[in-house]
Amino acid sequence: MAKKFIYLLLALILPIGVFVFLRMFGKNEFTIPVYYEQGVSDLQPSCTFTYPVPYTIPDSIMQRIGWASDKLVVLLVADTSSVVDLGLKHLQEEFEVNDFQIIYPSGENDSWDHWYACFFFLKRPWSAVLIDSEKRIRGYYAPNSREEVDRLIVEMKILLKKY
Repeated sequence: MAKKFIYLLLALILPIGVFVFLRMFGKNEFTIPVYYEQGVSDLQPSCTFTYPVPYTIPDSIMQRIGWASDKLVVLLVADTSSVVDLGLKHLQEEFEVNDFQIIYPSGENDSWDHWYACFFFLKRPWSAVLIDSEKRIRGYYAPNSREEVDRLIVEMKILLKKY
């Protein structure tokens, strides 16, 4: 009888103890990487700019692409196909309009390709780049895939701390 009482007591106290320990000493926060903290490497020969370490996108470039400085997260999308638009509609349903900004290339401008390569370092198969409020690159995505859109949503929730 005493053994059963001890097992029952352990079965009840041990999970409660673990829960209390994790609640008091654990930190329930997720992080996503910041790209190019150690500097930019593997550039195309046409990119002849001086890049700061850690890399942040220059204000002049952010303003030229139409960045609204009050937005916490910016998603720059290079692909404007209908499949990508469908994926981004799912993204827009998850968040409030004030939380983020989606920027598409405007018009037929050759400089977009140069900007994608030299400032956003966008390479295939990725067609979207996530930029935080400090103008740091936080992720690359292919929004033509449902899995990639789901990953983007999770990482945006982490950046916006809405988990």
